[in-house]
Amino acid sequence: MINSTLNPYLNSNTSLGIDQAYFSILNLYLNPVIFYAIAWEAYTGNGIPIATLEPHSNTTLKISTKYPLHIYYQSIETDKVYEYCHTTYTFKEHGSYGWNISSGSLCSNIYVLHEPTESYLPILAAFIIYVLLAILWTTFKVIIRVIKGKLSPNNIYDDLDRLQEAENATNLVVRTTKFSTRIHSVDTFRGIAILLMIFVNNGGGKYIFFNHSAWFGLSIADLVLPWFAWIMGLMITVSKRTELRLTTSRIKITLYCLRRSAILIFLGLMLNSKDSESLHDLRFPGVLQLLGVSYFVCAILETIFMKPHSQDILHQFGRFAMFRDILESWPQWLIMAGIVTTHTLITFLLPISNCPKGYFGPGGEYHFRGKYINCTAGAAGYIDRLIFGNHTYNHTENFLYGQILRYDPEGLMNTISAIFIVYLGVHAGKILLLYYQCNSRVIRWFLWTVFTGIIAGILCNFETQGGIIPISKRMMTLSYVLICSSFAFLLYALLYVLIDYKQFWNGAPFVYAGINPIFLYVGHILTKGLFPWSWNIAFPSHASLLAMNLWTTSLWTLIAYLLYRKDIIITV
Repeated sequence: MINSTLNPYLNSNTSLGIDQAYFSILNLYLNPVIFYAIAWEAYTGNGIPIATLEPHSNTTLKISTKYPLHIYYQSIETDKVYEYCHTTYTFKEHGSYGWNISSGSLCSNIYVLHEPTESYLPILAAFIIYVLLAILWTTFKVIIRVIKGKLSPNNIYDDLDRLQEAENATNLVVRTTKFSTRIHSVDTFRGIAILLMIFVNNGGGKYIFFNHSAWFGLSIADLVLPWFAWIMGLMITVSKRTELRLTTSRIKITLYCLRRSAILIFLGLMLNSKDSESLHDLRFPGVLQLLGVSYFVCAILETIFMKPHSQDILHQFGRFAMFRDILESWPQWLIMAGIVTTHTLITFLLPISNCPKGYFGPGGEYHFRGKYINCTAGAAGYIDRLIFGNHTYNHTENFLYGQILRYDPEGLMNTISAIFIVYLGVHAGKILLLYYQCNSRVIRWFLWTVFTGIIAGILCNFETQGGIIPISKRMMTLSYVLICSSFAFLLYALLYVLIDYKQFWNGAPFVYAGINPIFLYVGHILTKGLFPWSWNIAFPSHASLLAMNLWTTSLWTLIAYLLYRKDIIITV
């Protein structure tokens, strides 16, 4: 008998939950057969035994609809085991499906007994509601300005195009705030990252693409941390250049970087203590720890090598002046090349007992038939287990791959990868500072978009799990770092044009969240699961969970807006 409690697919007569469907299998064999299923993403030649199907019976199973499933059955005939009817099918939530199998390996196509629900309609509804609210808010602001006499009715169209413009040019007094001196495209980018992080950390409506990938591939949730690290790098360039121009001592800047990194690491340990029962199992790595270390490395490099003022370009670089963003920081690039090379060599050459070199997989029970069960995360996982021991991420049950070893998605090797993400953001900041025309900046950001995207594609062979270095957020592989940075370059270029150059948009509401991102991150972790940010739902569904998660995100957006109105900026 198969122990159904160990299976991710339960044979039950209870009602369907989120991402579940019924699957009725009519077995016309004269002997029992074993039904197997596994997510196609995790299929490497074997499946998970789900149920024993009795002869001449109709068995109804409850199966997962999160991923396309690869299914087949196994029959024992004359002391030999045969596998029949391998097929892959995408089941949909709350549908009911049928499948007929009979002797002679005859199988019907999978057919629909009851139509599934449209599980993505809540996302469409939420999008329409937010768009309508944005239109109503914009219209309200225009009407108020018309009533106050700051705008004539004939100029309403121009105002809609440039809502970000300040008071009427005839005003003699200009109010300067902390916010008015900031780069709005940077705050908007950072706000997008932090609000997405809050949304996905709270569940993302339990939609699979709003949650982190099981191991390989790329989802929306996988973008938020590298984006936050990337934009942090861009601001390192701006802030360090400003500090050096003010003739601040490089030693003082170094001490400030050390203090800021220490605060981030301490905050990260404090947040980790929420999930620990004692210091014995306190998780040492974490998101803020990763950001703190990667910030310190890149900030120190800029403090040491950055020039306070750009020298005469033609005299310094001659015909290569168009590449001054790279040539001016060649020592930093040389160090980054050394860091990336060292990381890659460790990944591919570090010997691990009973594990292949260069292994990027999850290990576990179901990856390659459990052949690499003790090899979770390859060299990165081995180093984390060796250095941190029990002080690592303690979630060892993976939905697709079963029980895996402890490892840490923000461990030592992943933090080294994050340093490169931050430095690519630093370089985006160099482009912002060294080139003064919008076209020059945007073209270079776009070229980096293409360059990093192509290199990432070559490394992973433009496949989810393929190539020399597959895309994996869990291990922050080089292909993952490059593809996330590619999207970051592209997104920032668009925001820069729309917000800072053309001024078509003021960045709201994301720009408010980008002013105090660390405060919002720490706050949402501390209040997670507490009312009024969230509450228990008796019978959860995608719609109810999405509504609650959007409410949580909106509430933190409102808090960010109130801080902006009070001109409060909380920094570390």
